[in-house]
Amino acid sequence: MKKTKKDLFQDFLLTIIRPLVHVWMFFDVRVTINKDKRINYKTKEPYVMLANHTYLFDVVQVPMRFKVASYVVASRVLFTHQPTKFLFTHVAHIIPKSKGLSDLVTARGLIRAVKRGYPILIFPEGNTTFYGSTKHIEESTMKLIKKLKVDVITCNVKGGFLSKPRWATGKRKNRRAELNYNLTIPKEELVDMSVKEIHVRIHKALENNDYEYQRKAMVKHPGKKLAEGLENAIYVCPECEAINSITTKGNAFECTHCHTEGYMDEYGFLHGFKFDNLLDWDAFQRDFKDKLEDSVIESSGFLDFLRFEDDERIPVGRVNLVYKEGGFHFTGAIDEVVDIKDIRNPVMTLRRDLSFDYGNRHFIIKLDRFGASLLRVAQNKY
Repeated sequence: MKKTKKDLFQDFLLTIIRPLVHVWMFFDVRVTINKDKRINYKTKEPYVMLANHTYLFDVVQVPMRFKVASYVVASRVLFTHQPTKFLFTHVAHIIPKSKGLSDLVTARGLIRAVKRGYPILIFPEGNTTFYGSTKHIEESTMKLIKKLKVDVITCNVKGGFLSKPRWATGKRKNRRAELNYNLTIPKEELVDMSVKEIHVRIHKALENNDYEYQRKAMVKHPGKKLAEGLENAIYVCPECEAINSITTKGNAFECTHCHTEGYMDEYGFLHGFKFDNLLDWDAFQRDFKDKLEDSVIESSGFLDFLRFEDDERIPVGRVNLVYKEGGFHFTGAIDEVVDIKDIRNPVMTLRRDLSFDYGNRHFIIKLDRFGASLLRVAQNKY
């Protein structure tokens, strides 16, 4: 299958902007590279590359060293917002994926890209980590790999989460990440492997705990607002078990119910509370699903409706969102109650953009706070 005119034009544009991207990424996060000797950056053969998703721009860092630009899977929601809409549609090789859905259209697009000679890049978790470890990897990705019959390269990204935590509203200095490339499954081995065997090997290759990595690396990430945004990730106080009682300012945070005080140090570890990391804190708070569902959660935000037919956002306006008694209660730009049982595909995009389908409408609310707790009352996957 030949490359299309659009493929060739995008290849040309990507070649022109590649030096600028290298400069941009150099100043964004300094990376250390470890590479399997069997991997050739200049290869023209198609392959599948899989990576764990630790921070926003690993989607740029992971493929940028390879001469042939990959086709990358990205959330369909990002196609509805400028400037990413322009970049994804006209410049980069991007295939849209609707989070929460098994998208056959996405799979077909990836298969066609490989047939045209392109490598493909997939972040199989489907979401950037909120808490610092590799999460569930969909088996559907392994079925696609089995079908493609090309080399499978993995890139295990370490350190990126604590350099640029997804939940954080404050910046860190000295941002660093380690990229570990391996030829995890040569295409010759792939032929005789079952989907389950592929899944086990890929999961092992991408498994990462950034807090374990940091306890050894101890990379400093200084900043003046290290704790700000924590309320978008943690919602149960481990000292008094109050819900959504954590407030943050600068590097400090506090429970407004029991008045326990803590702070985040420049290595990303927490002090003053029972847990020194978000992974253990999240494992603890997941046991409070019933209490969370019985609570009242309130956040302001800006609401848009998404129109996927032409990838447009229709602004609705500022709203106040209150979760109570199993429903999302909207006031402000709209006045409506949405029953949790009737929503579909609730996901969080970027830092705190909560989106879901309800009836024939696609909601997306840029929340001001409490992103994790509002997502968790709707689903418990992430």
